[in-house]
This record gives sequence, C-alpha cells and structure tokens, in this order.
Amino acid sequence: AAMVAAGETRLIEALVIAESPRPVPPCGGCRQKLAEFGGPEVPVTLCTTDGAARQTTIGELLPGAFGVAHMVAR
Repeated sequence: AAMVAAGETRLIEALVIAESPRPVPPCGGCRQKLAEFGGPEVPVTLCTTDGAARQTTIGELLPGAFGVAHMVAR
C-alpha cells in the first residue's frame, strides 16, 4: 500500500523477512500483491532475522497466479 500511495506501480524486487527458523514465504495477501504489481521474473529473497536466505522469483512462488488476464472485458 505504501508503494502505491507513493505513486509506484511496479515491483522490481521483494524481500520477505521474519523471525523464523527457516526463510519465510509471503502470506496470502502479500502473494496477491506480488502477483498484481510484479512480473513472474521479479526476484524475491526470503530471509530470517538470523541471516538465512533463499532466492526465488514471483513466478516460482506463484505458479498459476490469478491476474488481469483471467478477467473478461465486457
């Protein structure tokens, strides 16, 4: 929401960090926002507060994500 309020509309990279034993994936609401504002090639880094990290992309996190292409214009 802060990104859109600042006038930005496209993600170029995302970082998810939490106090967790393993790198944590984004929640459902965040996944939808990633799909709406970033393409499948956008890099996503999943991290822990202890420094563990895993690299992925929006496309790898969200295969078959719902998007604008699923809506029918009438």
